[in-house]
Amino acid sequence: MRQFIKLFVVFACLMLVITGTTIALASTGHSELQGSLAHKLNVFMDEKARSEHFNGVVLVAKDGKPVFEKGYGFADKEAGIPNQTDTEFRIASLTKSFTAVSILQLEQQGKLKTTDPISKYIPDFPDGDKITIHYLLTHSSGVKDHAELTDTTKPITLPDLIDLMKKQTLLFDPGTEYKYSNTGYMILAYIVEKVSGQHYGEYYKEHIFKPAGMEHTYLRQAQVKNFAVGYENMKKVVDRDDESQLAGAGDLISTVGDMLCYINALNDHKLLSETETKKMETGYIDSSEWGVFKYGYGWNVANNIISFERPMIEHNGSLPGYKSDVVDFPDDRVTVILLSNNHGSWTTGPIARELASICLDKRYWFMEKDF
Repeated sequence: MRQFIKLFVVFACLMLVITGTTIALASTGHSELQGSLAHKLNVFMDEKARSEHFNGVVLVAKDGKPVFEKGYGFADKEAGIPNQTDTEFRIASLTKSFTAVSILQLEQQGKLKTTDPISKYIPDFPDGDKITIHYLLTHSSGVKDHAELTDTTKPITLPDLIDLMKKQTLLFDPGTEYKYSNTGYMILAYIVEKVSGQHYGEYYKEHIFKPAGMEHTYLRQAQVKNFAVGYENMKKVVDRDDESQLAGAGDLISTVGDMLCYINALNDHKLLSETETKKMETGYIDSSEWGVFKYGYGWNVANNIISFERPMIEHNGSLPGYKSDVVDFPDDRVTVILLSNNHGSWTTGPIARELASICLDKRYWFMEKDF
């Protein structure tokens, strides 16, 4: 009897593993969706908005032009204002790619190199000879989270941040590990200011927003006209952290239309040369389990089952009350942008990639929902 129980337990465990693997590797070609591409995307997203409680705006583009664009839910529930295609959202960590582009533009101009140690720009930074700009860009610098060292509800200037970080010791040797770091990108924003002689926000405006045609992207909430109120499961959120605590790392506000202008400008090499664009979109270090994603400069990069065996760049953003995601397939010119003002248990990446799978006519693997 005891032997039978042991065999039964082993069999049950084996069946669970097989079932779990089958579910994870299951996929869909969305054969149930009929009609035009726009209609397919609309039917799919309407159902996803219901099931995932999505509140925000979605834009899907092919060849640089929108094929589907729609707002869901409320920009301000209490005032009864719906989300529309021109609603402005905090884009959180999507900001990081703007800082990365700024650094690469300065490299393109011969004003710095990504291989430079940061001691060249911050002479007395602890271990500054070991930390390169490349390590900051790829979240492998080992710098501590500045939020552990200061009151994040109060404003901070970038020079004050640098002084604060001079008191820290590294978490690990630069280049040996990946640890996502807002602080690292704030240090990069400081380097942009030091090298360019401009406030990083002004640098963005002159060298990114203007050439990309972005007319509804802002650094501060006070400048915004159609701002979406942030919610947590549709309950209003009060974010007590000061915007300056994410300078260059998560402080931009934008629209889906402006974000498409940005992606188009990158793909058309209006902001960076082909060489610098390739450098940005190269994965240097594993940024997720099993190496599904690698981190480039301001972007997660993939070319495997998670991206339908196509080159893809992606990044998400998350702040109290807001979630965002941009997925771009540069070779296919398919772009998906989701900006939401309802933070919750749902995740942006799986929705964005599934929308892309419909455009690419590729099977969507259910294992993607775990990433």
